[in-house]
Amino acid sequence: MTIYSKQRARRAVFHTLALRPPGQIATVVGYVLLVRLLSEAEYGIYNLFYALLPLLASGASFGLEHTLRRYQPEYLKAGEHRLADLLVRRIGLLRLASTAAVLGLVYAFWADLAPIFKIEDYRSLFLLFAVIALTHFQCSILTIALSSHLLQKHSMGVQAAFAVLKAVAYAAVGYGWGLDLRLVFWIDLAAYLVLYAGMKYYYVTCAERSRGAQEGLPRSERWRLFKYGFFYNFNDAGTLPLQTRTDNFFIVYYLDPVAVGAYSFATRLSTMIYRVTPLKFLESVVRPLFFSLDYRANAERVKSYFTLLMNASLLFMVPIALFVACFHRPLVDVVFAGRFLEYSPLLTIVFAFAALNAIDVPVTLVAQLKEKAHVLLASKIFGLYNIAGLVVLIPMLGIAGAMLASGSAVLMKNLFIWWFVRDIAVWKDASRFLGVTLLIWLPFVGAAALVRLLETPPLAELVIGAGVWAAFFGAYVRFGALSAEQRKLISTLFPGRETKLLRAFGFVH
Repeated sequence: MTIYSKQRARRAVFHTLALRPPGQIATVVGYVLLVRLLSEAEYGIYNLFYALLPLLASGASFGLEHTLRRYQPEYLKAGEHRLADLLVRRIGLLRLASTAAVLGLVYAFWADLAPIFKIEDYRSLFLLFAVIALTHFQCSILTIALSSHLLQKHSMGVQAAFAVLKAVAYAAVGYGWGLDLRLVFWIDLAAYLVLYAGMKYYYVTCAERSRGAQEGLPRSERWRLFKYGFFYNFNDAGTLPLQTRTDNFFIVYYLDPVAVGAYSFATRLSTMIYRVTPLKFLESVVRPLFFSLDYRANAERVKSYFTLLMNASLLFMVPIALFVACFHRPLVDVVFAGRFLEYSPLLTIVFAFAALNAIDVPVTLVAQLKEKAHVLLASKIFGLYNIAGLVVLIPMLGIAGAMLASGSAVLMKNLFIWWFVRDIAVWKDASRFLGVTLLIWLPFVGAAALVRLLETPPLAELVIGAGVWAAFFGAYVRFGALSAEQRKLISTLFPGRETKLLRAFGFVH
């Protein structure tokens, strides 16, 4: 049986759907615990250190992960499992060496760099974080390798255990003895070592690595891999200025670690909520279905898919953004024990941009379908706009300026990509969808104002607000957010047992 049979693919999808939710829930719980248990300054320093991960991912990238993700499945499909395993091992070593080199440079110039970002007192903590960073990227390599073998049962299972282990350890240590930054890093390192051990065990024992005729990579093939990785190295570097974690370095330079904590608190909350929306959650399922289309022969079908993806993106993020705008204060007061309460109104800005930028998946999928790699690369120019915006707006508006600069930069990047694929990236029922959205959610804003007038305790206000929101959202889904054509399309895309679940929530009739 071929490694990419329909049966194996469906099993991989099932394991993804079964195992990702526990991990994501545990990640959210761990995030809430960190916000509640660390001081605001410590939480800022924590996020400043973890902002180094995307910096390392880009600065020491060389396109390694992209190369593995692209060519390992090709070798496996051709039956060259030895070559696939050789690629995994070599890329793992190269990533280890490149990451260690960059971390070594940072440590060597610590006396010059640390005062800029107000972390000169954390040199010993950086050594601990360096081990975490090295382990993190080795785990990323193994995750890609297991996914290419369609072993999501193991990769997702270990990742879920990783998230649960961290959340349980945060709670046990935090409420038992008290949590500080050094203990958090030790917990993270222990969890990463467990993750690496589990990933390595399943890769060695469950992935077929011995079949194949070729013993090594021919010279021509090595050159092919190098060219691909070289191109994506620049693409990775271009994404860095558009990542919210990069903003942390500018915020701490102009402001302080507490401001970094407040900014990270808001942006991480929106990012985690966006990741659990159905479209983002099922992106790995939607992507191959979308890429199976020939956009030249099936232009109208592509437009229908694009319209469905646009509606599915905004269907969740617009209502969530409105709920946060109306109930940000009791949300922060109850869930996060009042940490960063004075910054809670700024959640409105972050979630407004999160809703607008939910179009990134459909727009990017169409660009990839049309093989517009040069457009995707050119869109990274808006990272320069983001840097300029951060430099100008942070001194004027504080972290609100960073939110405006970063959110608008990503929005312009998405609109730039759309402009070059607008011939088939057509949102066919935009006026109907937006009209229904206004018709249903404007009354919700009025109802939320009435709830706030009751002047109930924060917990009661949050519970009542959530109940009102759920009623409006149920009406939104069942009576107009999706057209009859889109509901039919959803039922054809998911014809199995999942149809019952979709019908129960009103996505199909």
